[in-house]
Amino acid sequence: MKRLLGRTGLEVSIIGFGGTWISELSFEEAKRVVRRAYELGINYFDTAKLDGDSEEKLGAALKDVRDNCVIATKTASRTGGEAYDDIKCSLRRLGIDRLDIIQLHGIDDDKTLLKALRPGGSLEACKKARSEGFVDFIGVTGHKPHVLAKAIKTQEFDMVLVPINYLTRQALEELVPLAKELGVGIAAMKPFSAKTSNLITCLYRPSLSLLSDEPDLRHLLGDDIASRVRVALRFVLAQDVSTVVAGFKSTQEVELAAEVGNSYNGITEEEKASFNAKLGNYCRDCGLCMPCPENINIPAVLRFHMFHEVFNLKNWARRLYKGLETPASACTKCGECEKKCPYNLPVKLMLEKAILDLET
Repeated sequence: MKRLLGRTGLEVSIIGFGGTWISELSFEEAKRVVRRAYELGINYFDTAKLDGDSEEKLGAALKDVRDNCVIATKTASRTGGEAYDDIKCSLRRLGIDRLDIIQLHGIDDDKTLLKALRPGGSLEACKKARSEGFVDFIGVTGHKPHVLAKAIKTQEFDMVLVPINYLTRQALEELVPLAKELGVGIAAMKPFSAKTSNLITCLYRPSLSLLSDEPDLRHLLGDDIASRVRVALRFVLAQDVSTVVAGFKSTQEVELAAEVGNSYNGITEEEKASFNAKLGNYCRDCGLCMPCPENINIPAVLRFHMFHEVFNLKNWARRLYKGLETPASACTKCGECEKKCPYNLPVKLMLEKAILDLET
């Protein structure tokens, strides 16, 4: 099954191939995994220069069918010269003369976005490569939907890559509707990952072969691996996204995900009810409340409390909370966080509730 990637006009498979983890495979095994994905109808392949040798492996596997594929890669450079060099390097590594999509990678705060957009920045290099015929479309990636919303409002980007999964829904509030309105294609990444502390860590682990056996998650998503994969993918596919980019490490993983994509024709009423979550007035994880004078990781505390309250992941939430360096009970109620919160959340009250639920 395919969907249009926004105004690009590209028809992309609803299950996309994330190339990060094939860097851990031998060259021949990686080629087999990529080729199996293509044979099963996957035509959207996402990689990055930073992902080890995944560009070389992906390019070699798709060499004779390149024109049937949509290939997207990324540059994490912030200056025009470095970004332009990244593009040319990726072309060489992939063994192709044109990229379907080049993405500005990791645009996670306003400062980084402005640096990319300014004269001499990485966006300028992408536009230069496009004018020279090396690139067709320009995308942007990141983990902060409120920053990505600002990015696509510039009308400089044709698509956006953002985390969306069962527990990570911030993009669905503003970014996804805005992208749809502007004709910007949406690719969802990390369908099997959730942010726990400061870093993106894994809901089940990045690759399907490493699915977590966390009891709370089994109860939420299914007892066996195949069930958890299906629920996780079908949740994202039910959103207004063009493709769900998952990382693969074996042909078996590809076959499981492709089966979900190829059989997808909408969700049932039962799924619709189970996917619905009443988030209430929740923390959007923008991080603008930080730093806390008492060194409390406020977004993490509120995230874990949401896991506890909304998704009933009570034991897992408490274990995650115990791993934080500073407990929420260290709060002095100074109110600095509330002054900085762009969503006007009652952060002090929310922390008090988190303390009651997560520390007892």
